[in-house]
Amino acid sequence: MCDIPFVVVYETEVQQELWPADPCGEEPTVGFSFVALSPYEVPVSLQISTTRTIAALIAVALVTAGCSKGDSAESSTGAESFAQQVSITNCDRELTFASPPQRIVSLNGHVTEALIEIGAGDRIVGRAYSDNPPTAETAEQFNTIPSLSDTFPSAEQILDVNPDFVVGGMTSAFNEKQGRSRDALAEHGINTFLFSEYCGTGFPDIGLLVNDYTQLGRVLGVEDSARTVAEQISTGLDEVRTSVDHAAPVSSFFYDSGEDVPTTVGGTGVGDLVAEYSGVTNIFAEGPKPYFKTTWETVAERAPQTIVVIDYGDKTADQKIDFLRSQPLMATTPAVQQNRFVVVPLADLFESSRLVRSAQTIATAFHPGASTAGSDAAK
Repeated sequence: MCDIPFVVVYETEVQQELWPADPCGEEPTVGFSFVALSPYEVPVSLQISTTRTIAALIAVALVTAGCSKGDSAESSTGAESFAQQVSITNCDRELTFASPPQRIVSLNGHVTEALIEIGAGDRIVGRAYSDNPPTAETAEQFNTIPSLSDTFPSAEQILDVNPDFVVGGMTSAFNEKQGRSRDALAEHGINTFLFSEYCGTGFPDIGLLVNDYTQLGRVLGVEDSARTVAEQISTGLDEVRTSVDHAAPVSSFFYDSGEDVPTTVGGTGVGDLVAEYSGVTNIFAEGPKPYFKTTWETVAERAPQTIVVIDYGDKTADQKIDFLRSQPLMATTPAVQQNRFVVVPLADLFESSRLVRSAQTIATAFHPGASTAGSDAAK
């Protein structure tokens, strides 16, 4: 949308001329009133010839046509420039910002929530992959943001909303084969940001999340509020861990999916981090990736005391639990024999404030007395 005064033209019967009449009578005059709905509310009345009328209308049309999506760079510069350019390093990529981005596209639901929480939600012009209900605290603003796609949008859908910043929460958000790689967007002059749990170096501690939030706060001009949110998440997780310090950790199998071959949580992602805070020991902490495939034989050999069922996909959590109960090897494990299951939505296992909720859910399920820990930060 172009920020110019809108002009409404009304034909009138006023015959007074502002230009000398054509002595030959070949150019009859027609009266018009031009009312400009400007910030100053100044009405202007003119009487012009038909030729001049046409010229004026063409000029208006040309000005209006000039406000195409190709003018996005100009429309996104409404924010005051930084006193000095802000530069950050994200996933080994150097990014520089002259001013806070004003037109953001968020490619994942937990990213949209994070941006709302730190105070940049009003600048999101499009969201994607919102396959879970938003948190209660972000729902009102979340639901007002236009959805570009139920999954990941095409490059064209992204470019159509003229973004100056695109933020993704998973590697697949910037899929090269689908034309929305970070390099491809950079060619259009668009800066991008990937949440660091998917930079390929794992998620060693909560400091990674704190750094991401701090960087987003800097480039978006909301550094104080971003730091506050990050501190709340960190504090909330610490409170959950403190609440289970009295109890011995219990071994746990994180069941993601798969019947012939199970997929579980490895030792380099959010799942293993949540396990640490919630008082459980991930039986596949040596796993080389955030998620990887194993065998039922190996799971049974490690005899997990508890099972965390990750809820998403075509199978419901109840269906996954029913399968585990019926799986011959899993039926021999203490977790199945003692019916020690807990369900955690996949959305709660991404780099976001939801981490507190997931840690709290697991802790309260397997450790009595942890029910209120971290409750403020989990909201």
